[in-house]
Amino acid sequence: MRILFVTECYHPVRNGIVSVIDILTEQLVRRGNEVMIVAPKHPKAEGDPENVLRIPSLPNPFYPDYPAAIPWAHQISNSIENFKPDIVHTHSFMWLSRFALKHAQRRGIPVITTFHTLVTEYLHYAPVPKFISKPFIAWWVVTFCNSCKVVIIVSPIAEPLLRSFGVKVPIEFIPTGVNSEQFGKGNGFKVRKELKIPTNASILLYVGRIAKEKNIAFLIEALSPVLAERPRTYLLLVGDGPEMDAMKARAKNLPAGERIFFVGSRPRDEIPDFLASADIFVFASITEMQGLAVTEAMMAGLPVVVIGEGGIRHFVKDGEVGFVVPQDKIGFANAVRTLLDKPHLRMAMAERARTYAMQTFSLSACIDRLESLYHRVLSETVERV
Repeated sequence: MRILFVTECYHPVRNGIVSVIDILTEQLVRRGNEVMIVAPKHPKAEGDPENVLRIPSLPNPFYPDYPAAIPWAHQISNSIENFKPDIVHTHSFMWLSRFALKHAQRRGIPVITTFHTLVTEYLHYAPVPKFISKPFIAWWVVTFCNSCKVVIIVSPIAEPLLRSFGVKVPIEFIPTGVNSEQFGKGNGFKVRKELKIPTNASILLYVGRIAKEKNIAFLIEALSPVLAERPRTYLLLVGDGPEMDAMKARAKNLPAGERIFFVGSRPRDEIPDFLASADIFVFASITEMQGLAVTEAMMAGLPVVVIGEGGIRHFVKDGEVGFVVPQDKIGFANAVRTLLDKPHLRMAMAERARTYAMQTFSLSACIDRLESLYHRVLSETVERV
């Protein structure tokens, strides 16, 4: 098959959507498919692969790292005309995806979309009040999704939300798979050596964007007392984002703030090394659909401590692979303390986390389901013709 991915963000941006696109592209190409990625031009992008087409873009004043594609650019139509995709798969419902949808429909090419994000939890980026932006977003989502053949969701919590908006088309649940080999063979010693962390120290790890919706302030404030009472415990935060400077400044004023390390953004192939270096994965976001970083941590054999909001609660078994706690700093810190104080429990949960992730998030099984969906949509399109 020839598959056209359309996304509003791509490298050098690093987030869950970009990671998903990378995973799907690699696996689909390995299976003999052709994949082209259409994304906005980014001023810091260098050396794109041949299968990436950049669309001219404008600066985004509200979110500078996410330039907005010029949707009427002729490259959109040309990419569909020249590549001749069998199917168009969008990873957003914004302008670039909408114009790709229009051009695909003109040519009779089926379009599906993946609903990646709890959009109602990101309205703090909108330049208008929530009572205005929320109904608009609901309408915006519905008008796009109902024009697609199928909507893929990566978490069960998305379907009732989409149905409440008014989405009528079929919805298919396909979580993002994780490569068990890649996330089981990291070099943790390498990370500890780079950061000068003793081999007998305990590491609490967060991987993700340093952004408001990720609840980073809660995370560092909840764990600072744990670090203060345990001089050989460190908190590593791997990622970048708009809150980086503010969170660094906040951490400096917290007890044991010198052992809160903001590592910055790292290439994806280094993430298994950070996971291998850690003892516990900590994640305080309440806006996740699936929480790919949590899935990868479990695949790497880490027990996790997470807040039981959003889609996370559907994917983490409380008391088996870690702890799911309310958004309470003391409760979160106590869950971490329990794992630090009980190494046998920690190791047992780590083993169960790895087993559970391999059973639930098998990469090959998830790609099988995606390819099956593509073939089903294509066959239904041919039958209608």
